[in-house]
Amino acid sequence: MKLLYLTEDGPLVPDTPASGNQVRAERLAGSLAEAGIEVVRAFRDEPEGFARAGDIERLIERHSPDAVLLGYWKLAEWLTGPCQVALIVDCYAPRPLEQLIADPAVADLYLKRYLAALRRADLILVGNARQRRTMSAWLLADGADLRNGGPVIEVPHGLCPGPARGRTPGSPLVAVTGGQRWAWRDSERWLLELGRGPASDRVELHLFGAAETSVPGSIEHPLLGWTDWQAFLRERADLGLELSDRNLEREHSEPFRVLACLEAALPVVVNPWLPLAADIERFGAGWLAETPEQAAEVLAGIAADPDQLLARAEGARRLAGQRFAPDQAVSALLQWLAAPLRRARSNKEESASGPGLSAPAPSLGGQLARSLLRPFTRRVDGRGVVVITRADLFPADHGAAVKIVETARALSRLGRPVAVVTAERQRWWAVTDGHFEARTLPAWLRWSAPPRALAHLLHRMRGLPASNAFLYWPLNDPWYGLRAAWAGRQIGARTLLAEFPAYAHAARLARVLNGGRALLVEHNVEYARLAEQLPDLSVSNYRKLKDIELHLAGCMDAVVCVSDSDRRRLVADGLDPALVRVIPHGVDLAGMTTGPEDDTSLEPGLDPSRPVLVFHGTFSYPPNRQALTILAEELLPRLAAAGHPCQLLAIGSSPPKVLDHPDIVLTGSLPSLAGALRQATVAVVPLVSGGGTRMKILDYFAAGVPVVSTTKGCEGLPLSDGEQLLIRDDWDRFAASVGGLLDSRQQRAELAARALTFVEKLDWLEIGKQYDRLLERLA
Repeated sequence: MKLLYLTEDGPLVPDTPASGNQVRAERLAGSLAEAGIEVVRAFRDEPEGFARAGDIERLIERHSPDAVLLGYWKLAEWLTGPCQVALIVDCYAPRPLEQLIADPAVADLYLKRYLAALRRADLILVGNARQRRTMSAWLLADGADLRNGGPVIEVPHGLCPGPARGRTPGSPLVAVTGGQRWAWRDSERWLLELGRGPASDRVELHLFGAAETSVPGSIEHPLLGWTDWQAFLRERADLGLELSDRNLEREHSEPFRVLACLEAALPVVVNPWLPLAADIERFGAGWLAETPEQAAEVLAGIAADPDQLLARAEGARRLAGQRFAPDQAVSALLQWLAAPLRRARSNKEESASGPGLSAPAPSLGGQLARSLLRPFTRRVDGRGVVVITRADLFPADHGAAVKIVETARALSRLGRPVAVVTAERQRWWAVTDGHFEARTLPAWLRWSAPPRALAHLLHRMRGLPASNAFLYWPLNDPWYGLRAAWAGRQIGARTLLAEFPAYAHAARLARVLNGGRALLVEHNVEYARLAEQLPDLSVSNYRKLKDIELHLAGCMDAVVCVSDSDRRRLVADGLDPALVRVIPHGVDLAGMTTGPEDDTSLEPGLDPSRPVLVFHGTFSYPPNRQALTILAEELLPRLAAAGHPCQLLAIGSSPPKVLDHPDIVLTGSLPSLAGALRQATVAVVPLVSGGGTRMKILDYFAAGVPVVSTTKGCEGLPLSDGEQLLIRDDWDRFAASVGGLLDSRQQRAELAARALTFVEKLDWLEIGKQYDRLLERLA
């Protein structure tokens, strides 16, 4: 029997911290090999492993195994068709329950994708009986044929326990806890209670990994290498702790931290809702604590009578040796491997579609391009960031330009070298401490690029929308990626930040040349926005735009959305939830509160005796032009009829030339919004179409101007009617609400104060810090 075992994590290295998945794979592979199974292991992104869709089939063809074991469920999506040999998927951790706690907004979509991947499996491994029952229920709801018991078996973690260790009389009680921090494992209040409990002066509490909170008197350690961690448990520790708040994930989990303690013959204090709790109590391997106060009392009792540790340590050793003996742990799997059975599937399973997106398979052209580019590749190291984006950044008088420029400034102020590469073929921008400096590109890059006319012709031939051509030009011009790679080498950039979907194509090319990580920033879900704004967009072109955007997003190392609604749309359309993060738009808070006092002093037409309404945006953008028409034809007349003869300050580039309204002042683009906004009494946002996050709302909030908006106008922001602004979708009620604010200085002040509180956390430097933390995690 030959088994091909594929895992995402690399092999366990003794002197580096080990993940639970690495330990699981090492023990499982070892137990199978000892039982006479030939195990061939392959790892993601290793030279002899796999890196993209189709590689698993190539490994199967190369090694001719009798069965394939996947260490993570998502690897099943990498298969481009039905697996030709028996397929086993290890689902030791309850991933959908983790997702439920960490990201409830898309937990249902995650579960659908999870089950779609598992339809390909002939056998599913879980860690305990609770997981088996829950997995069977999910499979049954998905239409699985469970008449013969189903494809789920328990394969617990194998342990090799050592002897119980004695203690030095009179020494402090050494208790250990920690590990990776997870959203579903919240230990903060438990640790705080232990830190101030009655035994705190007689217990050394050792916390390993990033501390969840500062615990008085505790000793903090980084994550240790696997060998050092095992040695600490066997030689120094007296007691293991696994205590956290109760939730569904904890009720199904089999924490590796507890198992490592049991293997070291350490008694443990755990919550009674862990599946292991019953065995711990039955074998006398530790203590159970239902509340933080109970946990503190348990530690106080142990510290008062440490002799009881020896008996509990013996119980821990017996539990590890009997319940988790390696040969016993894999016995059910060995029995199945003796005669692998392909899974019987119901009609629903056979006809059900697979997952929305799998890891993108390289095209023949892509493989050829990689081969041709290989001599020119170079590993670039450094903390720099290359931003790849559209050219119309200066003046930054539209939302996208503001976001791009301010993000680049913030990252540079946080100590990262930043380069901005655009459609301009003559220059790029170096950003240092918030300042942009234009630099000339080398002659070979300037003159070797294909003619723009050719790129535009290819754009039209592909049927891409002419009105939003800037979004898609990089698809037909590889020089975007070459310019980005060259700039990255100048500043030492390991990160590529693509603003808008097609710029991810350039980031992907630059990543091939320089290595590193590539991220896509989604200002909108562009295919959805274009479908709404372009009524003549054909169904086939919509599908083409959607496929392009989702494919490129799936090629990235991370995708950043600016709102939860955009994230949910992408996940619903098949993008991996783990890939997609939300980092909102920001605002220049300081600039809005300290900017020039009178930016409109040169603009004629404002009557100081009448209230001023304000609306700003780029008026080449159809939804903004539509909103301006609504203001002229619907809202200003209603306000005048109600005794509020207002004037409107309409700020933004490309103002309509045909609009001639006595109460509307069109300023064009202004160098600063701050002074102009402070002259306004109320901001109005009567948008009825468009997508993305309304940055204008944040500007009004920061300037202290109360806002009345439609639902569409404040889309993408977690706002509540009557809390930070007034939301009205009927023009009579909209006008009445504006009139009410004009009549009440107190209501305006209260609304503006709550809005300012909302926006204070969205200063651009704070947004930059969120990007910086994401880049650190990816690195």
